Amino acid sequence: MPSPSEQSTPIRTLLTKNSFLAFVMAACGGMMGLWTACDVPIANAQLPATPLRPAPIPFGTPGQPAAGATPFGGAATNGVGVQAVSGTPFGVAVIEMPLRNPIVGPGPGPLTIAGEPAPASTKIFYPVSNDVRVTMGRPPSEQPVPQIGRGRLLNRVGNLIRELASSDDPKEQTVGRRVMFLFTGDQPFSVPVRDHLGTLTMVDVRPVADPALAPVLQTAWWNETTAAAKRQMDATDTPPWVPTYLVAMLSGRLNLPLPAWFGRGDEADTKDPLLHTLEWIGGAAGVANEVFATAAAGGALQQTLNDPAPAQVAALPLPASPNWQAPVATAPVEPPAIEVLAEHVPPECFYLRYGSFENYLWFRDLTLEYGGDISRMITLRGISNDSAERLERQLGVQTNAMSRLLGPSVIEDQALIGRDLYLDDGASIGVLFHAKNVFLLRSSLNNDRTKLADSDDALTLKKVELEHGSATLLRRSDNQVRSFMVEAGPCILVTNSETIADRFLEVAQTGESLAATADFQLARSYMPLERNDTIFAYFSAEMLQGLLEPSYLIELRRRMQAEADIALVRLARMAARSNAIPGEPPIEEIDTLIDMGFLPENFGERADGTGVVSFANRLVDTRRGARGTFLPIADNPVDLVTASESRWYGQIAAAYSDQFSSLDPIVVGVQREEFPVDPSGPTNGERRERLTIHAEIAPWQPENYGSWAKQLGPPTQVAMDFAPDDVVALQAHVASETLGPPTHLFAAIKDSFPPEPESIDGLISKYRALKTLPGYLGAWPQPGALDRLPLGLGRGQPVGPGMSRLIGGLYRYTGGGFSVLSFQPEVLNASLPHLAANEVDDPAQVRGRIDNLKGTKLEGWVNQQLYQRAAAASRAGAEFLNSLVDQLGVPVEEVIDQAELVLGGRPQCPLGGVYQFDQARRRFVSTAWPADATAPSPYAPADYQTPLLNWFRGAEARLTQYTNRLIADATIEIARAQ
Repeated sequence: MPSPSEQSTPIRTLLTKNSFLAFVMAACGGMMGLWTACDVPIANAQLPATPLRPAPIPFGTPGQPAAGATPFGGAATNGVGVQAVSGTPFGVAVIEMPLRNPIVGPGPGPLTIAGEPAPASTKIFYPVSNDVRVTMGRPPSEQPVPQIGRGRLLNRVGNLIRELASSDDPKEQTVGRRVMFLFTGDQPFSVPVRDHLGTLTMVDVRPVADPALAPVLQTAWWNETTAAAKRQMDATDTPPWVPTYLVAMLSGRLNLPLPAWFGRGDEADTKDPLLHTLEWIGGAAGVANEVFATAAAGGALQQTLNDPAPAQVAALPLPASPNWQAPVATAPVEPPAIEVLAEHVPPECFYLRYGSFENYLWFRDLTLEYGGDISRMITLRGISNDSAERLERQLGVQTNAMSRLLGPSVIEDQALIGRDLYLDDGASIGVLFHAKNVFLLRSSLNNDRTKLADSDDALTLKKVELEHGSATLLRRSDNQVRSFMVEAGPCILVTNSETIADRFLEVAQTGESLAATADFQLARSYMPLERNDTIFAYFSAEMLQGLLEPSYLIELRRRMQAEADIALVRLARMAARSNAIPGEPPIEEIDTLIDMGFLPENFGERADGTGVVSFANRLVDTRRGARGTFLPIADNPVDLVTASESRWYGQIAAAYSDQFSSLDPIVVGVQREEFPVDPSGPTNGERRERLTIHAEIAPWQPENYGSWAKQLGPPTQVAMDFAPDDVVALQAHVASETLGPPTHLFAAIKDSFPPEPESIDGLISKYRALKTLPGYLGAWPQPGALDRLPLGLGRGQPVGPGMSRLIGGLYRYTGGGFSVLSFQPEVLNASLPHLAANEVDDPAQVRGRIDNLKGTKLEGWVNQQLYQRAAAASRAGAEFLNSLVDQLGVPVEEVIDQAELVLGGRPQCPLGGVYQFDQARRRFVSTAWPADATAPSPYAPADYQTPLLNWFRGAEARLTQYTNRLIADATIEIARAQ
């Protein structure tokens, strides 16, 4: 069957047939009286613009000018409208295919220019496609109010209510498809036009020289190009660096205005400095994208962002740190037992202790089950960067079969320490060993390091002198291998940071270690060694404050700039190669890329004097090294800053001084318990473990956390009993002026298919969704807030003992101190016998549980929701690869490798498939998609299971807030690989 585009008629016929014209004009809102039974000349016709409002494109017949335009050489053959104007450096062309029958809802798919034009001397660049859509007839509520009488006004009100209750009615229809692109030369050429079904036709293009029409077409192409770039950025979790680069580069080369949204994150001008800083520290994607956009556009963008001096010199001293207030810390009366490792850790380092080599192997194996990235237990990312394995290679402490065998005999205890956890770019981190036999462990590590150095001429191994002692350094010039080994007493540290290595030696001499601080001793009194935690993590206030120091944050900002510069050079080389003249070598040199407009004029003008250099196909930062293993921030102190950096950090320091003047230590303990495998059990011998997690913030200062820390009542030993068929249950002891004295609020959901999130957009939709949800909401003791509503709205109409029906169909039960609400009386009747408030041993304010979802209806709902997120990311990943082909001309066989160089990690399908190039459709697709499809299915396939459901087998949690401690406890059952 031909595609809708293959059923299109010539533009002349389309716009002069009275029947079709009447339909289109009626769909656009009427005015039929202006169009009677007469032919309409095509020169006076305009196809409608898209909702994104690019300039409307007039189409005319050969030799006949379009209305309001100068004569041009257009064409309309085989149902395809063509318009092209030559120019320097590029001409602009528009190809449009009208549809025989308008399509309501999603369009037939975009047009693309895929394949080489003929003759080959013409080159095609930067195609962009969109549907041509028109608005259908206005809904009743938008039409003029009818005259009073005969029920018309009531009908109008009824139509309005129906619109509010159902906003899904289509308001637009697609009448055609349009593709615009740039081209070189001024001679006629032919191009293949395709859609997702394959090649539709070869289109002849005859450019004309028309100075008046050229800016019109260029503006239309630019508006749609920037709009399409914004859509792609909003739809992907892959860094949107290709569309960002193209918009910035083309704006500079063609002297076109940057769109208003370019380089600005959401609410960039009003963002809270505290939250914005957390995004920087946490590596939020939006921050990196803003930095990349600024680097891509250069000084022009910085000036629009109110930074009048983009190229500044770092000549100012470091701005002052926040005015930190020392937390109130009280050492325990009886000093707790403290492990030897903690006595060698600098206080400004985080401390992640495994307790034994076996515990380390357990955690490492758990991580490897999910590809070396523990976050993949929840969902797959669109980029695989193997950060854990890369860190092992950098430190030279890779685990192999021999180390697994010998490790327990030579290692007493083991921990990770460091100043940060920026694993994707290069962390300041190290591995600390407490040796059972120092000689054997030292000999083993030295033997491994010597073998590595001998195996690679790029590696050097030498002894170096630090301020507080000696170390051996295994290093490669780009920092892909950077490993200091130092020793003190029974402990050996292997770290990528010279600063941490020297502080380790200094602490051994002074005794001013993490173990000596009052905060850590307090934490160990709360979580003693006798717990035998599988993992014990401690984040000191000094470590957390260190992340916010001016030297650290400003260097973090500069290394993001360095990362952006490296990616920009990669993209600029691709763009230059696609623009290269056949037979000439591609442009690789950075200075030439700047001269040719593929990089901004001020590219590489950094305040710290660093830059990007090229060694063959490798790009490195002159100070920080290779991407992914940048020089640790702890080893790259900032001494001088620019005025812009000083202003930026000054706002952060002021915000923390005023609102968050002290940070509280965080301690986490994880214990594991393995269940015996029951081959005859319902899970067919599934191997399970129970993880018990205890976390504390101590000392805890509630005043730092604003009003939300005041919403909870005092700790209570009251726990609610829920119905046994409740799959999800939650309770909280809250203090509210509205509810009165502290009250227990609780809610539960039974096994069901909850409404889709998109179906509860709007007040009426939320109401309908809640009516279908089998659950209930209650309070104990009865707060009485409902009873105080005016007109008796909270009491409702009695329908049974203790049961009343409120307005809107909500049912309420009151009795025994309980007040329980539900839209479904049968849910209340079935659950009420099980509800009880019991006293338990453990005090808490918040308690919750989620049962094992295996085999439940809720499992399917959760699976579908996470599938949809992964499917959207999968499609976005494929579109990223396609953009390298379509927009930058990267050869198909090189796309995956080039994408890895740009992104700093290998693209991977979040659905678990593999990206492959479909030769027939000239598009990248995933093997996880349905066969012959160019997008993932909107519904999860029968055999799909999101990573979370592969291992989650239930959880319980509780939260307790004291005056000086915040405690969270959780128990999670997980399934492990056999």
